[in-house]
Amino acid sequence: MQSDWSPLEAAERKMSLVMHLAGLVPSLFFCIYHLFYGKLWFGLTVVPCATMLLISLYFICTDHNDERYKLFDRLFLMLACVPVLAGMLDKGLHGEYFIQALILACFLNLPTRLAERFVLVISIIAISFGFWRFGDQEGLRFAIGLIALHIFAWGIARIVVQQNNELHELAFRDSLTKAYNRRALYDELFKAQKHFQRSRQTSTIIMLDLDNFKQINDRYGHPVGDDVLCWFVTKLQEDTRANDRVFRYGGEEFLILLSGASMEQAFSVSEKLRQTIANDSSAPHGDLVTFSAGLAEIKLSEDIDTWITRADNGLYHAKHAGRNQTWLAPSTPDAMRI
Repeated sequence: MQSDWSPLEAAERKMSLVMHLAGLVPSLFFCIYHLFYGKLWFGLTVVPCATMLLISLYFICTDHNDERYKLFDRLFLMLACVPVLAGMLDKGLHGEYFIQALILACFLNLPTRLAERFVLVISIIAISFGFWRFGDQEGLRFAIGLIALHIFAWGIARIVVQQNNELHELAFRDSLTKAYNRRALYDELFKAQKHFQRSRQTSTIIMLDLDNFKQINDRYGHPVGDDVLCWFVTKLQEDTRANDRVFRYGGEEFLILLSGASMEQAFSVSEKLRQTIANDSSAPHGDLVTFSAGLAEIKLSEDIDTWITRADNGLYHAKHAGRNQTWLAPSTPDAMRI
């Protein structure tokens, strides 16, 4: 599950691989050629570019969940402006042949705001070098062409960002309740797990299940039941912190990830939510809604499925103890199953 990329993640990695294909071959060629046969100073400016691409490629190929390749992709693009712009000042290097590819790659691989500012600076410098290198007439033609490319690449980047946002919503949101879905759950729990291993910052999950939800469907119908689920998610999101995440685990079962919260803090949050919702008469069907919950704090050297299972076992105990209550998870996944 953890290496099962979302459509957005897959698109980002494909874009990175395209940039590697377009950038690594010329970078290695110019690096090796100029270090041994050509202009040494130019070869030295290309060395960092080729190094960044090779490091990025290493992270892509060795760990499917490692996103550090993005950092080195961005460093490559920023470093690549040095040999490209420097090449425009030397008639034998023809850096102007590569400025268009650099601008397009920046818009497609850098964050939009960073790309807009970075490419603007590159374009101004390149246009200035163009007038100095080619003269007024040819420099004007070069400038017009570069400005046209700049506008085109900016427009394409905006469309790509919009489509990526739509892909993210489709990939990570439950279509009914708009809560995060299971794909997003595993992604967020994996990040919490890695963060805990690095900094020992704890996180706790709350597994919730609406009590007697089948009776709501049977009595009022499934459309009303769907409205109750949407109402319930809205209430959870309103009464949790901005950095907490609400997920739909399946059916009427939900999960909340409380980042930086201990078991005691999560218990307090769960009980506050339970009491608030149990006393709220604004549910779509007009009746009061209650839920049962199980808590599990992250543990070192525990996989995600085991973490979820412990919370589910706490929920199991809460249900069998009479519902409408919160129970702490056992220390092991099998401790409460009889």
